[in-house]
Amino acid sequence: MPLPFSLVCDLLEESYALATAHKSNNQALTAWCVQHRSRINAPDTNLAALLSTLLPEKRTDRVYCIQANSLERIVGRGLMLGSSRLRELALYKQPGLGLDLADCVERILTATPNPTLPEKLRVTVEEIDEALHSVAAKVKWSSPSIRVPEATVAGPPARSVLEAVYRRLTAREAKWFTRLVLKDFQPLVFDAYQVCRSCDPVLPSILKIREDFTIAIGVMQRLKREMRSSPPGTSHIGRECLSYIKPQLSVKVGRQQWFKARSVKHCLNMCTGLMSVEAKVDGEYCQIHVDASKGRRGIRIFSKSGKDSTEDRVRLIGIITDSLGIGRAGSSIKTECILEGELVVYSELEKKILPFHHIRKHVARRGRFINTEQDSPPRPHEHLMIVYYDILLLDGRSLLGVKHSERFRLLEKVVRCDRGQAELVQRQIINTNHPMAASALRNAFAKVITDRGEGLVLKADQPYFNFSDDRRPFTNHCIKLKKGYIGRFGEVGDFAVVGAGFNAAKARSYNIGSLKWTHFYVGCIDNREEVKRWNATPAFTVVNVVELGEAMLKTFILHADPKPVPVEENTETKLKPAAGAQTTPMTVAFTNPPVFDLRCFNFDKAGCTNWWSLRFPSVAKIHFDRDFSDVLSFDELQKMAEDATAAPELEDSRDNLAWIAKLEQADPRGLAVDAATQLTATTMPTPSPRRASHNSSGSLPLIRHVTESSLERSAESLGISASPSHKHVASQPPPTTNLAKNPLFPDRKRRRATASPILFSPSKKRRRSFVGENPRSTVQSRESEPESPTRRPLGEVNGNSAQQARISTSHRPTHSHASENQSTFAHAVDCVGKERDTNRHKSATSKSMESSSYFRPLHDGVIAIPGSEDGDGTDGDATIPSSPLACTRRRDREPTDEKTHSNGNPEGSGTSCRYAGRECQLANRLVLLPLYFSNLEGVEPLLRAHGLLPNIARDAEAWAKKNASDVSLLPDGQTGPNKILFVDTVEKELETKALLCEMERIRKGVLEETREWISVYDWRVLNHLTIYEDGKTTKKYYDGFCDPWRRWYCGLV
Repeated sequence: MPLPFSLVCDLLEESYALATAHKSNNQALTAWCVQHRSRINAPDTNLAALLSTLLPEKRTDRVYCIQANSLERIVGRGLMLGSSRLRELALYKQPGLGLDLADCVERILTATPNPTLPEKLRVTVEEIDEALHSVAAKVKWSSPSIRVPEATVAGPPARSVLEAVYRRLTAREAKWFTRLVLKDFQPLVFDAYQVCRSCDPVLPSILKIREDFTIAIGVMQRLKREMRSSPPGTSHIGRECLSYIKPQLSVKVGRQQWFKARSVKHCLNMCTGLMSVEAKVDGEYCQIHVDASKGRRGIRIFSKSGKDSTEDRVRLIGIITDSLGIGRAGSSIKTECILEGELVVYSELEKKILPFHHIRKHVARRGRFINTEQDSPPRPHEHLMIVYYDILLLDGRSLLGVKHSERFRLLEKVVRCDRGQAELVQRQIINTNHPMAASALRNAFAKVITDRGEGLVLKADQPYFNFSDDRRPFTNHCIKLKKGYIGRFGEVGDFAVVGAGFNAAKARSYNIGSLKWTHFYVGCIDNREEVKRWNATPAFTVVNVVELGEAMLKTFILHADPKPVPVEENTETKLKPAAGAQTTPMTVAFTNPPVFDLRCFNFDKAGCTNWWSLRFPSVAKIHFDRDFSDVLSFDELQKMAEDATAAPELEDSRDNLAWIAKLEQADPRGLAVDAATQLTATTMPTPSPRRASHNSSGSLPLIRHVTESSLERSAESLGISASPSHKHVASQPPPTTNLAKNPLFPDRKRRRATASPILFSPSKKRRRSFVGENPRSTVQSRESEPESPTRRPLGEVNGNSAQQARISTSHRPTHSHASENQSTFAHAVDCVGKERDTNRHKSATSKSMESSSYFRPLHDGVIAIPGSEDGDGTDGDATIPSSPLACTRRRDREPTDEKTHSNGNPEGSGTSCRYAGRECQLANRLVLLPLYFSNLEGVEPLLRAHGLLPNIARDAEAWAKKNASDVSLLPDGQTGPNKILFVDTVEKELETKALLCEMERIRKGVLEETREWISVYDWRVLNHLTIYEDGKTTKKYYDGFCDPWRRWYCGLV
């Protein structure tokens, strides 16, 4: 038996009452479904019609082109109302009455009801669904799957079916039918998942694969029939059965769930394991269905809403065909595929993707270009482009259960990239379990911000949908990270509230009686100086329309005094009307405009305008103590928008570092998520890259002196007892036991942390940077601070400095005063540099001309920190080696001629660095490599370029075993050339863990007097070192870090 519409109205009435009381309606929905289960499961019940009635907003394929005004006329004709009743029907337009059109229809039919019909003639859900379908079928904006060929815009003949329905409804049924036609039940909103699950537990999962009510219900019913015919005990449809349901061409696949990250810390809390960090493309979503057997005619494009928009995006079909090689030999698509991408506009002249508002000039809407009157015509060098980022189906194989990394590899094989036509999304892989994950994500995000990108998208290396029962939180979800989501980064400034409008449907969503305003028009002042000097009539340009939350709207009504007057009677202000079509017209003007502090995600040129306005604006706060004469001017807004949207011509590392600092402060309590790692003795610190570690300004290095008692107090303040080793050498590196904090090292029993230099670095509160402040100003202000003339670069300190200092302690006098230490230390550095130059010529076998830096065993501990371009030597960030092994001071070396390098050592010889010659920071170093490096591409050319081939041990583990028993001190108290171990922490993480664990075990057997530290770096540091030493590379960029060594530093062994 068909389902009567009156039963659905019972549910709608009860749920509406709960919604107005701000209570959940899930329990009422479940109880209703249990009560009418026999009707819902009846064979002649159209379950798709029921879902379309409860979830009208999901039927994006149906477009009625009916708003409140046009529906008012339909009701008047259907009920044959006279003039007095028509005026009563239009009462919803008056603010303050709390009525909408549906309420007015109910009042009229309550007073003069329709004739009562027998039970069998009562309107059913199926009849209402059929009537709405017939109206949508004659509207050209509807989806092609339901549209008839002669569809235009539904006129009176097409809408007559609605008039007939109104004559059969009761007052309550007519009220909900009115809201159903308008697709607006506010404040009632059903949870789509709960509605579908109440009908059948497996239906929500099927709808994810095939997002169509009719088709998904058909699949569900087929599975039930198959289960009934199965052996006993298998009548229940298990989640494992869903893996056999494949996506279907021409039926949109549901989208993954999306989360918004409010900070880097919040983002990492939602991540686990490997994440694909992709640049968010500011375009229109496309889900592309390709039937290779039909060529161009076999391509269907669905929008984010689920509507088939192939007709609108017909200019993209040729680009898709070429990029996939459809109809050509060698195409990777044999039969069919489904891909996801983003439609954008590309400029061949500027060689970049253009802002979002350019799309409307190139994409028609059912053959019409909408809101383009003020836009410049499309230029010959502009065209559409597709950016692919996922694949869901390939040649009959469903990829919904395949991990993201594998899906992307398939996507790379399928797509033929063509710059400016079809490309793959830019991305990088970040292991969120790695201690450097926060720093890597922060650097990537800062890079996107400085490049004026929209943001980042993080995707776990998981299946697109996970239908297993062991699902964990935040798996199979995507995370959006935008600047506007974080703290105050999205705040723009103050705007004047110049007027307001009223929308009866929106007013229902507020629990506020006699509400008169629902939409507020904000504008910029055009004559600020005239108003302040001569009390001129203020003139405003209306730029946006905003809405308020219920709490903020109550505050505005209670405390604001806007002095409203009808727009046509306003003489106190001059208003330049808002551009574009506004669904809610301005009804009142405020002669005493209040002030809103607005925020937005970006700037945009709205339809029918040629100037910038706020994109997705929202009200951050209401200022009752500010005057409208101090709001932003129109010119200031345009300048702000130009600066925010125009990408810089040259990359500015200072802007990048300043944004990294701001992102650190944006984490909860202003403490970076990785600060806990920085404040402990660990071999994997994540330092702030706000300070450059190389002294490019030419100033002398700075040395901090901290007394012995200061060292102990610093350690005690962090809950760490200072060991006696602190009193001997302040620069002693962390012990190997602290490698347990690094995920590259296996878990082991934690020991008391000792001797990390960060524990003793004096800290200073960081200057807070506000949203409106120029990112460069923070850096430039620090550049003006004086630097100490006696600062020593951290590049001259390595893990073996402590060894040498400890070995020769008895031969060096100790001074008790800091001033004597400072002068003696500076002199000692020069002497040591000269000694090394002499020893280099005397002993060729030692090969220790650039070995560890010399440090005195001071009672006043000397802490060497990295240099800084900005001279801020008081920042308390973590300090790690800026180079693995210290070079002797360059002033003690003789200058080297580049011609000598090139002539004496050809580039291909591999015995001398082709970039820096003997000045290379890796010169005469012993390089240890794991065995798995024989299978890695790209490493050997880098080693050859830096002249490291003669000094390579290809098996680090075998070298460690051999040298564990064959170690002897050289005459100068050293143990040989400095060592550096290159590993691969990205592709060979497990192998690297095993290698480091084994090497640490072997090294424990070496006597402490002869044991030296081995610096561990990822081999990718060689790429950054090449940039650093190559004089031809003018833009020195190290993934946001201030020197080439910090990004890929792993620790010490």
